Amino acid sequence: MKHPVKTLAALAFLSVMAPTAHAVSLKDDVLSLTPGVRIQTRAQMNDATTGTGTAGAANGPGSDFRVASGTAGTSDDPVDFMIRRARINLNFKYGSNWKGQLAINADSVDNSASGANRAMQLRYAWLERGFDMGDGMSHGIHFGLDKPYNNATDSAMSSSRHMMPNSFASSSYLAPRGVGVGYRFEHPMLLIAADLQNNTNTAKDTATTNATEEEGFFYGVRAEFSFSPDWFIKKRSESFVGKEGQGLNIGLSYGMNQDAVLADVDTGAPTSPGKRNLSAYGVDALFWLNGISAFAEYRTGTQESDPNTGLATAGTVDVDAEFIAFQIGYAMPLGEGIIEPCIRYQIIDNNTDTDDIVNYSTAAQGSTATDSGQSGTQIDFGVNYYLSGHDNKLSLAVSLWEAEEGEGDATIVRLQHQINF
Repeated sequence: MKHPVKTLAALAFLSVMAPTAHAVSLKDDVLSLTPGVRIQTRAQMNDATTGTGTAGAANGPGSDFRVASGTAGTSDDPVDFMIRRARINLNFKYGSNWKGQLAINADSVDNSASGANRAMQLRYAWLERGFDMGDGMSHGIHFGLDKPYNNATDSAMSSSRHMMPNSFASSSYLAPRGVGVGYRFEHPMLLIAADLQNNTNTAKDTATTNATEEEGFFYGVRAEFSFSPDWFIKKRSESFVGKEGQGLNIGLSYGMNQDAVLADVDTGAPTSPGKRNLSAYGVDALFWLNGISAFAEYRTGTQESDPNTGLATAGTVDVDAEFIAFQIGYAMPLGEGIIEPCIRYQIIDNNTDTDDIVNYSTAAQGSTATDSGQSGTQIDFGVNYYLSGHDNKLSLAVSLWEAEEGEGDATIVRLQHQINF
């Protein structure tokens, strides 16, 4: 007779390949395996205007701006198709105290900003040892490759449970995913999480004296609380899809990516940074009352760039950033599904000391074709149609972005379908 754990493992991996609309869970007295799949397929239309450049030039202010590649003076295709998320994961529980996840992904497939990117990568590989303290309290040690439980719009919530098809601007500001160790404490009306991970820098200089510099770590801490156990939200979601009930979580967070050694700048100009610190503070509120789901956030951070060792310098350069966001939706029955109109408003300021003349997209937000623009204001109007909650939903949203200063603007329409089980 085969060992039951090995048999379950084999069946679970095979079940990922089987077409199904429902999650599969295999259990015995020791091991529980639950495979999952998430696919987000998107059609996107972009219309943007350049804000930067020389007046009168072909790629100057007022010219077309290609959102897909971040290029001034040229326009986007009529429609761009892409797969925003393509993920396979295996969640497991071992005994009464252990749980974990192994996940791979190939996100942004055929996104024209990154080319025909279809490469797979290891996204998560973590374990957690939990300890039941009784009276609804528990704590645990979390270790491996994962997001730290820090950023309210990125790491503290699955992207499958977002209200809009596009992410908040703050989601890419200090949003690491690395190998490290974390601690979680849960109470009926309180959660505290702390994480220590490798530095997010992956391009440490090995050719010059920067190779001898020591790098720091990522440190993060987050607390969520409510005024009553009946109102504490244990599983965060940007939308609760009209489910009856209520909740209010207040979140406080702090993160620091310390001493990232930058590559190939040791012989550069005196103002070239050699090390960089990025810190961020945040306060947020997640609210749910039957069909109403709402979220608000204020997030601020500072990027400190220190010059290279041995160079005549102009001193440390600091850049402060701020993000303010509010989002609300109302879900109601429509036929056999649920429809949810929603709206989001954002103030994005990547440098609070200047009035930025910018274009919509830039690598400053983490990619050349971002879900939110650079410094400016953005309002998103959306509607979701839930065929089976967040497991099967269709989302349509229109984003209107205007630069903090100058002529830069963008109108982006996104139609996205998600299957998640």
